[in-house]
Amino acid sequence: MKKLTAITLALLLLAGFLTGCNSQDTNGSQQAAEQNSTNPAPAQNDTPVDTPPEVIPTAAAPQPVEAAVRPAEWTQVSWQPYTSAYFTLQVPEGWQVDWNGNAQGMWWKATSPDGKIGIYNLDHDYAAKDPAMTQTLGFQKAMTDASVQGYFEMIYADTADYFTVQNACVPSNYSLVQSSVNKTLKDYQALYATFRDATVGEGEGIYSAALFDHDDIIIRGANYANWEIDAILSQWAPLGQLVNWQPVLAQIAQSFAYTDYYIQEWQGWMNTSTTPSPSVSDTDPVLQAFEERSEADTVLQEKRSDMLEEYERVYDNDTGKIYRAYNGFLDDMGDQSRYTPITDNQYTQGYDGWIDK
Repeated sequence: MKKLTAITLALLLLAGFLTGCNSQDTNGSQQAAEQNSTNPAPAQNDTPVDTPPEVIPTAAAPQPVEAAVRPAEWTQVSWQPYTSAYFTLQVPEGWQVDWNGNAQGMWWKATSPDGKIGIYNLDHDYAAKDPAMTQTLGFQKAMTDASVQGYFEMIYADTADYFTVQNACVPSNYSLVQSSVNKTLKDYQALYATFRDATVGEGEGIYSAALFDHDDIIIRGANYANWEIDAILSQWAPLGQLVNWQPVLAQIAQSFAYTDYYIQEWQGWMNTSTTPSPSVSDTDPVLQAFEERSEADTVLQEKRSDMLEEYERVYDNDTGKIYRAYNGFLDDMGDQSRYTPITDNQYTQGYDGWIDK
């Protein structure tokens, strides 16, 4: 009986202990619940309060596509004045100016340091109508059937491997030239020609002149009359580069001006008070032969040049400039829209430089 009582007492004490532990847990749970009602515990997938929020990087702004451009010499010309007793001129820095003559007849020439680009002007030249009278008349040339094209072909016959006229036209100021003189204008033309010589190599040029006819003077079967060739103008450059250099050559021509000394000497020689006008003051009419050259032939010529020299020609849509880029340039640039291939008609517009690898 006592033993049963002891066991019963132990069970009661144990139950009381367990009840006491459960009571403490209940109180702790109640306190936690009260705290959680104010500061609820984070859900299982939520970021803990003491962990910084995840930073999502923003995409960088696209950078402009650039290429290694080497500007062409004709786009960065530094000008310098040239002064002589008879005329003044503006030429690119480093260019050579040569001239000779006086108010009765003068020529001048401005050329790049290597002689490959240049402009030449001669007031007037003469040719005998009768070749047998050339030396007697003091001339250095003769033409039986004179023409502007024949004159230039004769001039270049001894210095060029070939001189081939690709296009010829009558300049738009023909009537003005005819009305300004009291001589018979036999021929007035502007020519675009390609050539090859020792200085330039393969080249191209614009050539113009006005050819006047003097009445025949027949004495004992010989003709003492001559042809007069005035306003002789030549501009040249390596093949494919004339369109690039043409604005520079035009600016040289337009800068030409006679000095007061020349004008006074000319007025005395001509017995007049009028002022002479330089024959190169307006080169636009004589450029027609160049501007009207065959576009198809020019495009083919330029494409062939690019192929042989391993270039592809591209257009910069941001600047409006055309460049000769190394082969594969557009492939290397990837997906972009700044540089695009040029169209066929843009091959006649020249280019502003090169893009090197």
